[in-house]
Amino acid sequence: MTAEPMTGALGMVFGVFDGLHEGHRDFLQQARAKCGKLIVVLTLPEAVRELKGREPKRSYEERANALKAFDPTLTVVQSDARLHSWEVLSAHKPDMVFLGYDQQAIATELEKMGVPFESLDAHRPETFKSSLLDR
Repeated sequence: MTAEPMTGALGMVFGVFDGLHEGHRDFLQQARAKCGKLIVVLTLPEAVRELKGREPKRSYEERANALKAFDPTLTVVQSDARLHSWEVLSAHKPDMVFLGYDQQAIATELEKMGVPFESLDAHRPETFKSSLLDR
């Protein structure tokens, strides 16, 4: 389902963004074009360890700075320290959550909670996917 741009609406995305590559930039631009303000929920290192079984290559600060350098209009906030608590959703109350093509697990949880979301188009996932670029 593709939604029309929501002027003035609050959008939200989730991610590690460990090495801001072309796929990340395309995803953020797509999401930013669909809302008035975009919040980037940046995954804390302890959550990265739990999700991916490894440390992020870049510190939280380095990843946050890269996002702000890419687009100063982004609002970067920390993820929940405890996975699946979704406190960040309660705190910010987004009108729409935008998901990457590979975030099906989040989509399932958002659906159960009745939180509106939209999956965005992938940008050359065979080339620009963090797990491929980290090799």
